[in-house]
Order: sequence, then structure tokens, then C-alpha cells
Amino acid sequence: MIGRIRMLAILTLVPFGLAPLAAHAAEQSFTRTINLRDRLDLTIISGAGSIQFSQGPAGKLRITGHVKPNDWHPTDDRLREIAANPPIWQDRNNIHIGSAEDMTHIIIDYEIEAPADSIIHAGANLGDIFDDGVGQEAHFNTASGNIHATGLEGSVEIISKEGDIEVEQSGQGGVKAVSGTGNLELRNLRGALYAATDAGNIKVSGVPGGDWSLQTGKGDVDLTLGIAACTIDAQTRTGLVRSDLIAEGANESDSHHLAGKINGGGHNVTVQTGEGEIRIR
Repeated sequence: MIGRIRMLAILTLVPFGLAPLAAHAAEQSFTRTINLRDRLDLTIISGAGSIQFSQGPAGKLRITGHVKPNDWHPTDDRLREIAANPPIWQDRNNIHIGSAEDMTHIIIDYEIEAPADSIIHAGANLGDIFDDGVGQEAHFNTASGNIHATGLEGSVEIISKEGDIEVEQSGQGGVKAVSGTGNLELRNLRGALYAATDAGNIKVSGVPGGDWSLQTGKGDVDLTLGIAACTIDAQTRTGLVRSDLIAEGANESDSHHLAGKINGGGHNVTVQTGEGEIRIR
């Protein structure tokens, strides 16, 4: 009988124990439109949340933010306060969005419409960055998040501590892509290149418009050059180097190292991997 009483007490208390928990605060949103007189220089920082860029009309910047909690702590009043007074500062054509201060337990997902020729500096501590054709000069940085940038005409610098990087260019700017543990996929490159990852695969296609350097500590490298002229030096410690292209002057007996001129030679293309294979097409 005592056992039955204890069981009934437990079953009765569980619902009442959950009742005092606050309801999950509702998402809030804001939109701001800023008229520009000159080329936009934009800096955006996200402590937690994604950042998405898309092309907008010349002379205008449109910022949309979706404010929500990442746990049970923020109240509706706190989210409404942020949405009513979003972290946006302007000094002529210099715009700063976001703040790492006083944003504990808050997620803000940003949607940015900006002119294609903008200068972009974007950083996310926890979240992905997407860019579709915005930035003739773009700098992206994430601690834990992936970065996807396509249709960019100018120079690109991308660093991710724990994420994959994808870049597709439509212009001739130089590219720097560095990841700690992620994979790199870089397409249609026309300028100089520095690509490095400690533990990930690298896949690159394009025509070197400057020297290229590809490095991975542990991963495969897939390099598509086609009819591009370059001077190749590809080496792997434990894998094989396979090439569909003829490298003039190469030592054909060394399956771990390929060095020579492809299509008459040109910019230097250096490829290194510690543990992995290298494929050249």
C-alpha cells in the first residue's frame, strides 16, 4: 500500500513540476533600409545565427533580422527590445551590424541585400555564411559554421575553424581559403590562390591567374586545370599522384611526386598533402 501511495505521488507531481517553466519566447523580426551615397563598406558580426547575402539595387542596403532564443532564458520583452533597437550603426557609407556584447542566449539570423560592388567583412561565431554575388572584396570568418560564396567577382578571403568552404567565382580576384577541419571546394578560379586545411579534402578548378598553393595535412586533392598553362609541383607523402595531363620534364618513376610544365608552363601550382592522393585533370 505504501508503494502504491509513493507511485501515485510521483505521477501526480510530474505535471505540476513542469508547469512553472516559462513558455518559449516568440521570434521577433526587424527590417531596416539604408540609402547609400557611396560604395558600401559593411561589417557584420553574429555571435549565434546565420548570415545570408543577396544582391540588391545600387545605393541601398536592406537588413532583415530574425531574433530568437537559443534556450529558455530570454523573454518576449527582451526579444522585442532587440528587434525595436537592432544593433546597427552607420558612419556615412560604413555600416556596422551586430554585437557580441549583451547577446547571451540570443540568436539573430541576418538577411542582407546589398549592392554587388560592396566591401564585406562578415564573422559568425556559431552559424553559416551564405553569399550569392555580393562583394567585390569579401572577407568571411566562422568559428563553427560553413561558408558558401558564389558569383563573386573580386578578391575573397575565407577562414573557418570547423567548417566547409565553398567558393565559385565569376571574376578574376585572388582567393584565400583556410579551414581547420573542413573540406574546400573552389570553382572557376581565375586569380591567385592559397587553399589550406588541416584535415579535409580540397577540390579546385580554374585557370591560374597567379601562383596557386594547395595544402592539406590529411585529405585528398582534386585539381582540374584543363588547357591551362602552369608549372606543377605536386607531392604526397603516403598517397599517389595521378595526372591526366602531361607534365614536361617530370620523373615518371616517382608515383608520389609530379613536377614539370603543363601546356608549356606558366604560374606555379604547388600541391601538398601528408596523407592522401592527388588527382590532376
